[in-house]
Amino acid sequence: MKKNTLYIIIALACAGLTGCKDSFLDKNPDMRAVIDTKDKVRLLLVSAYSDANTGPLMEYSSDNIVDNNAPDATGHTKSLVPLSKMYDEIFAWQPVVSSGAQDSPKYLWNGHYSAIAACNQALEAIAELEAKGINMDAEKAEALLSRAYHHFLLTCVFCQAYKGDQTSSQDLGLVYMTEPETTVKPTYHRETLTETYRHIEEDLKIGLDLVSDEYYSVPKYHFNVKAAHAFAVRFYLYKRDWNKVIEHANIVLGTDPEMTRALLFDNYNAHVTCTDFEQESYAWIDPNSPSNLLIMTHMSSEPYTSYPSYARYQCAGNALDYSLLSAGPIWKKRALIASLSVWSFGSDHYGSFLAKHADFFEYTDKVNGYGFIHAITRQLTTNETLLSRAEAKVMTNDLTGAVEDLRTWCLAYDINDRPSMDTMMVGDSVARANLKPEKIKNFYATAQGEAHNAVVLHPEGEDAKGEPFKVSDDILPFLRCCLHFRRIETVHDGWRWMDLKRYGIEITHIQGTSGPQVLKYDDPRRAIQLPQEVILAGLEANPELGTPSGSGASVMVPDDKTDQPTLSPRIVGFTATRLTE
Repeated sequence: MKKNTLYIIIALACAGLTGCKDSFLDKNPDMRAVIDTKDKVRLLLVSAYSDANTGPLMEYSSDNIVDNNAPDATGHTKSLVPLSKMYDEIFAWQPVVSSGAQDSPKYLWNGHYSAIAACNQALEAIAELEAKGINMDAEKAEALLSRAYHHFLLTCVFCQAYKGDQTSSQDLGLVYMTEPETTVKPTYHRETLTETYRHIEEDLKIGLDLVSDEYYSVPKYHFNVKAAHAFAVRFYLYKRDWNKVIEHANIVLGTDPEMTRALLFDNYNAHVTCTDFEQESYAWIDPNSPSNLLIMTHMSSEPYTSYPSYARYQCAGNALDYSLLSAGPIWKKRALIASLSVWSFGSDHYGSFLAKHADFFEYTDKVNGYGFIHAITRQLTTNETLLSRAEAKVMTNDLTGAVEDLRTWCLAYDINDRPSMDTMMVGDSVARANLKPEKIKNFYATAQGEAHNAVVLHPEGEDAKGEPFKVSDDILPFLRCCLHFRRIETVHDGWRWMDLKRYGIEITHIQGTSGPQVLKYDDPRRAIQLPQEVILAGLEANPELGTPSGSGASVMVPDDKTDQPTLSPRIVGFTATRLTE
C-alpha cells in the first residue's frame, strides 16, 4: 500500500513540473509496443496468419478417411489406435471434448481469432498512420484480406455451407471481429451466416483494390495479388457467384490453356526427379513454385496420423480407392500412381498419402528427441483455382470451356489416355490427355464411375441471383467430374468436406463394429460444434442432432489466447515407400 501511494505521489509531482520528461506516465504501464511506423505494422502482420491447421477437422469429417478397425469383407476387425481420442470424436461427428491441443476445435478457434486480433490491431495503427498522410494501402490490404480469410476458414468449420442470402439467414454465422478488444469479457452474439459472408466480402473487395506485392521478401507467405484473387475464387465458388469465380480465376490463370498449364504444379519434377519422400515434400511446398499462391505454417500433429503407430483413421479402403487410386474418364483404376506419387509407410495396408502430407520437426531437445511438429500447407494454389473455374463454367453451361480446364488439369499431372499400365509414359512431352465431353458423359453415367455415379446431390437454397439452386441432368456428369478431380487435388487439405457440404452429399462412416452411420444432407452436425470452453462462456452452440436452433442472444466471448503447442517426441524408424502397381 505504501509503495503504491509513493508511486502516485511521484507521478503527480512529475506531472505538475514544467519540462518533466520521460516520467513513468509517459510509458505504457503494461509494456505494450506502440505500433507507430510502417515497419512496425509490417512486423505485426507476420502474426496475422494463424498457426492452427483447419485441415484435420475437415478431412477426418469427410469421406477421405476410413476407420481401419471396421470389419473387413470377412468380418475381421483390428485393434489399432488413433493419434488421440480426439480423432474418435471427429470421425463420429461428435463434439470434441477430450482435447484442446493442436488440431482441436479449441486450438483452431483460438488460433484463428488470435490472427484476426492481430489484423485488427494493425488496422487501428494503419488508420492513425494514414491520418498523418502515410500511404498504408499495401499493409491495409493484407490486414483486411487476412481478417476476411480467417473468418472464412472459421465458417468452413463451425458453420453450415452457404446456401444463398435467404436460406443462410436462418443459419448461425460467427462473431465477426472488426476492432481490437479493449474491455474485459466483452459481450458478443453470433450473427447469421448471411451477415458473416457479407462482412467477409466487404473486407475482400477493399483488399482486392489495394493489394500489392511491393514489400514482401517471400510473397507466398503473405496475401499477394494472385493469392488475393485465388481467395476470391474460392469465396465466390462457395457463394455460388459463378461469373465472379471465372473473373478472378482469369486474373490468376490467364485464359490461354498453355500459359495456364505452366502455372500449375510441376508434377514431372516432383514425381520423376525426387528420389525420396522428404525431397518430394519440399517440392509440394516450394515458395518458388508458380502453383503455390499462399503458404502457411502450423503447429500441427496431423502428419503423424499417417504413421502405422496411429493407423486407425487413414486414407485407406474405399476412401483411397475413390481418390488417389480411383479410375477416371481417361485412366484406369490405380493408373494415377504412374504419374502422381502416392506414398505409404511400408505398404498401403493401412493407408496412403501424398508427400504434401508431411511434417517438419523443430527440435527443442535433440538428446531426448522432443520438439514441435510443424505442418506447412498450401492454402491457395493455381491447381485448385483451375478446378474452381471449371466448376463455375459447368454451372454457367460453358461445357466446352469446362472440359478444356479439366483437360489442362490432367496434363499438369501427366495424365494421358492410359488404357493400361503398360502404355503409360510419365513425363511424356506430348500433350495428349484426350479428354472429351463424350468420355466424361460415359464415365460418370455408367458403372465405370463406381462411387462417383452413385453420389446423390441435394443442392439447397439460392444462387447469387436469388434463383433456386439446382443441378440439371445435362451438366451433372461434368459437375461429378469437377468434384472427382477436386477430391484428388485437395486430399489431406480438408476441402473435400466443403464440397460435400456445398452440394448436400451424404457421407457414411463405419466406426468399429457400431455399423454404418450416415450424415444426411440436412444434418446439423455438418457444422462442427464450437469448443466447449466457448459454449460454457456463453456463446451460442451449434444445433446438434435432435436439438432446435438457438436464439442468438448476446453472450460473453472468452479471451482469445491460443493454447501453447505441446512438445511431442520425434517418431523415427519409418520409411515412406512409393506405391506402385
